[in-house]
Formats: sequence, structure tokens, C-alpha cells
Amino acid sequence: MRFILKWSLKLGIGALIYAGFTGGLDLKVPDTVLGYKVPESVKARVESAGKIKELGADTNAGFKKISDAISR
Repeated sequence: MRFILKWSLKLGIGALIYAGFTGGLDLKVPDTVLGYKVPESVKARVESAGKIKELGADTNAGFKKISDAISR
């Protein structure tokens, strides 16, 4: 039973990281999950994932402006 609980937690954390990278969600990870303390490294990865998506959007907007300026 303990094995299943550990893997469930690992998969849940992985799902949060994946959702943060792909969904553009503003995810905030709680301090504890089912009584287990969430490591700071996991919190940092999930929260930085949203910032990466914003940076990508800003970069795309910048390239679009350059493209529009060149095509005129």
C-alpha cells in the first residue's frame, strides 16, 4: 500500500509540472499534500513553468513585430 501511495504522489507532482509547462495555468503548490511536505524544488519548478510560457508568448510577440516591420 505504501508503494502505491508513493507512486501516486510522484505521478501527481509530475502531472502538476506537466500542466504548468503546457497549460499556461497559474499553479500554486500547497505546502503539504496528504500530510507529506512538498519539496521546495518541486514548488519552484511548477511556479517557474508558468513564467516560461509567458516568456515564450512575449518572444513570439516580439518576432511578430519584427516580421511586420520587415514586410512593410
